[in-house]
Amino acid sequence: MTPAGAAAAATPQAEDWRLGFVRRRYARLIEILSGRMDERALIEILHELGAYCATTDPTLPAYRGDFEGYRKHVRQTASGDDVTYDRKQGIVTMSSPERADCFCPLISRRNKTPTVVCNCSLGWQQRTWETVLGKKVRVELKESVLRGGNRCVFQIHVSDEAV
Repeated sequence: MTPAGAAAAATPQAEDWRLGFVRRRYARLIEILSGRMDERALIEILHELGAYCATTDPTLPAYRGDFEGYRKHVRQTASGDDVTYDRKQGIVTMSSPERADCFCPLISRRNKTPTVVCNCSLGWQQRTWETVLGKKVRVELKESVLRGGNRCVFQIHVSDEAV
Protein backbone atom coordinates (compact mmCIF):
# COMPACT_ATOMS: atom_id res chain seq x y z
CA MET A 1 0.00 0.00 0.00
CA THR A 2 1.30 3.45 -0.85
CA PRO A 3 1.76 6.06 1.92
CA ALA A 4 -1.18 8.02 0.49
CA GLY A 5 -3.32 4.86 0.46
CA ALA A 6 -2.35 4.06 4.05
CA ALA A 7 -3.25 7.60 5.15
CA ALA A 8 -6.60 7.37 3.37
CA ALA A 9 -7.33 4.02 5.00
CA ALA A 10 -6.46 5.39 8.45
CA THR A 11 -8.67 8.47 8.06
CA PRO A 12 -12.27 7.73 9.06
CA GLN A 13 -14.77 8.63 6.38
CA ALA A 14 -17.31 11.31 7.17
CA GLU A 15 -20.80 9.91 7.58
CA ASP A 16 -22.92 10.42 4.51
CA TRP A 17 -25.31 13.32 5.29
CA ARG A 18 -28.18 11.26 3.89
CA LEU A 19 -27.96 8.77 6.76
CA GLY A 20 -28.59 11.53 9.32
CA PHE A 21 -31.43 12.84 7.19
CA VAL A 22 -33.04 9.40 6.94
CA ARG A 23 -32.68 8.84 10.70
CA ARG A 24 -34.40 12.16 11.49
CA ARG A 25 -37.10 11.50 8.93
CA TYR A 26 -37.76 7.96 10.21
CA ALA A 27 -37.93 9.20 13.82
CA ARG A 28 -40.42 11.85 12.77
CA LEU A 29 -42.49 9.31 10.81
CA ILE A 30 -42.75 7.03 13.85
CA GLU A 31 -43.63 10.06 16.00
CA ILE A 32 -46.41 11.10 13.57
CA LEU A 33 -47.76 7.56 13.34
CA SER A 34 -47.68 7.23 17.14
CA GLY A 35 -49.85 10.32 17.44
CA ARG A 36 -52.37 9.33 14.78
CA MET A 37 -52.70 5.57 15.02
CA ASP A 38 -54.03 3.12 17.48
CA GLU A 39 -50.98 1.89 19.43
CA ARG A 40 -51.84 -1.78 18.89
CA ALA A 41 -51.99 -1.27 15.11
CA LEU A 42 -48.64 0.54 15.08
CA ILE A 43 -47.03 -2.22 17.16
CA GLU A 44 -48.33 -4.84 14.72
CA ILE A 45 -47.06 -2.87 11.70
CA LEU A 46 -43.61 -2.44 13.23
CA HIS A 47 -43.53 -6.12 14.16
CA GLU A 48 -44.39 -7.03 10.58
CA LEU A 49 -41.70 -4.67 9.28
CA GLY A 50 -39.10 -6.37 11.48
CA ALA A 51 -40.22 -9.80 10.26
CA TYR A 52 -39.77 -8.55 6.70
CA CYS A 53 -36.25 -7.32 7.50
CA ALA A 54 -35.34 -10.79 8.77
CA THR A 55 -36.40 -12.28 5.42
CA THR A 56 -33.90 -10.02 3.62
CA ASP A 57 -30.93 -11.71 5.34
CA PRO A 58 -29.57 -13.97 2.60
CA THR A 59 -27.63 -16.11 5.11
CA LEU A 60 -30.61 -17.02 7.30
CA PRO A 61 -31.99 -19.97 5.28
CA ALA A 62 -28.61 -21.70 5.48
CA TYR A 63 -29.03 -21.96 9.27
CA ARG A 64 -32.44 -23.66 9.25
CA GLY A 65 -32.19 -26.33 11.95
CA ASP A 66 -28.62 -25.30 12.88
CA PHE A 67 -28.78 -23.39 16.16
CA GLU A 68 -25.05 -23.74 16.90
CA GLY A 69 -24.09 -22.61 13.41
CA TYR A 70 -26.35 -19.58 13.61
CA ARG A 71 -25.17 -18.74 17.13
CA LYS A 72 -21.56 -18.70 15.91
CA HIS A 73 -22.52 -16.70 12.82
CA VAL A 74 -24.24 -14.02 14.94
CA ARG A 75 -21.29 -13.78 17.31
CA GLN A 76 -18.83 -13.32 14.43
CA THR A 77 -20.86 -10.78 12.44
CA ALA A 78 -21.14 -7.03 12.89
CA SER A 79 -23.73 -7.45 15.64
CA GLY A 80 -21.45 -9.50 17.89
CA ASP A 81 -24.47 -10.66 19.90
CA ASP A 82 -24.13 -13.39 22.49
CA VAL A 83 -26.71 -16.17 22.14
CA THR A 84 -27.51 -18.89 24.66
CA TYR A 85 -30.17 -21.59 24.62
CA ASP A 86 -31.54 -23.13 27.79
CA ARG A 87 -33.19 -26.13 26.13
CA LYS A 88 -34.68 -27.36 29.41
CA GLN A 89 -36.64 -24.11 29.86
CA GLY A 90 -37.02 -23.52 26.11
CA ILE A 91 -35.48 -20.04 26.23
CA VAL A 92 -33.00 -18.50 23.83
CA THR A 93 -31.39 -15.32 25.13
CA MET A 94 -29.82 -12.93 22.66
CA SER A 95 -27.74 -10.11 24.18
CA SER A 96 -25.94 -7.41 22.27
CA PRO A 97 -22.65 -6.00 23.43
CA GLU A 98 -22.90 -2.63 25.16
CA ARG A 99 -23.49 0.04 22.55
CA ALA A 100 -24.34 3.72 22.40
CA ASP A 101 -27.07 3.37 19.81
CA CYS A 102 -29.50 0.98 18.19
CA PHE A 103 -28.05 -1.60 15.79
CA CYS A 104 -30.54 -0.55 13.09
CA PRO A 105 -29.02 2.17 10.91
CA LEU A 106 -32.41 3.90 10.64
CA ILE A 107 -32.65 4.54 14.36
CA SER A 108 -30.73 6.96 16.54
CA ARG A 109 -31.13 7.89 20.19
CA ARG A 110 -29.95 11.36 19.24
CA ASN A 111 -33.08 11.80 17.10
CA LYS A 112 -35.30 10.61 19.95
CA THR A 113 -36.91 7.86 17.88
CA PRO A 114 -40.03 6.77 19.79
CA THR A 115 -39.39 3.55 21.69
CA VAL A 116 -42.41 1.85 20.14
CA VAL A 117 -40.04 1.19 17.23
CA CYS A 118 -38.43 -1.60 19.32
CA ASN A 119 -41.38 -3.72 18.18
CA CYS A 120 -39.63 -3.90 14.83
CA SER A 121 -36.80 -5.78 16.56
CA LEU A 122 -39.31 -8.12 18.16
CA GLY A 123 -40.62 -9.01 14.71
CA TRP A 124 -37.09 -9.54 13.44
CA GLN A 125 -36.25 -11.82 16.36
CA GLN A 126 -39.45 -13.82 15.98
CA ARG A 127 -39.02 -14.46 12.25
CA THR A 128 -35.32 -15.21 12.65
CA TRP A 129 -35.69 -17.74 15.46
CA GLU A 130 -38.74 -19.41 13.95
CA THR A 131 -36.69 -19.88 10.78
CA VAL A 132 -33.62 -21.23 12.59
CA LEU A 133 -35.46 -23.44 15.09
CA GLY A 134 -38.45 -24.45 12.96
CA LYS A 135 -40.73 -23.81 15.95
CA LYS A 136 -43.07 -21.02 16.95
CA VAL A 137 -41.56 -18.55 19.39
CA ARG A 138 -42.67 -15.66 21.58
CA VAL A 139 -40.18 -12.83 22.05
CA GLU A 140 -39.74 -10.53 25.04
CA LEU A 141 -37.60 -7.42 25.10
CA LYS A 142 -35.74 -7.39 28.41
CA GLU A 143 -33.43 -4.42 27.80
CA SER A 144 -33.12 -1.87 25.02
CA VAL A 145 -30.61 0.83 24.15
CA LEU A 146 -33.44 2.98 22.87
CA ARG A 147 -35.28 2.59 26.18
CA GLY A 148 -32.27 3.65 28.26
CA GLY A 149 -30.32 0.41 28.53
CA ASN A 150 -26.69 -0.16 27.65
CA ARG A 151 -27.51 -3.04 25.31
CA CYS A 152 -30.43 -4.94 23.85
CA VAL A 153 -31.49 -8.23 25.39
CA PHE A 154 -34.19 -10.49 23.97
CA GLN A 155 -35.67 -13.60 25.52
CA ILE A 156 -37.07 -15.99 22.96
CA HIS A 157 -39.54 -18.52 24.37
CA VAL A 158 -39.55 -21.60 22.15
CA SER A 159 -42.75 -23.63 21.89
CA ASP A 160 -43.09 -27.27 20.84
CA GLU A 161 -45.30 -26.23 17.92
CA ALA A 162 -43.69 -26.33 14.49
CA VAL A 163 -44.00 -23.34 12.18
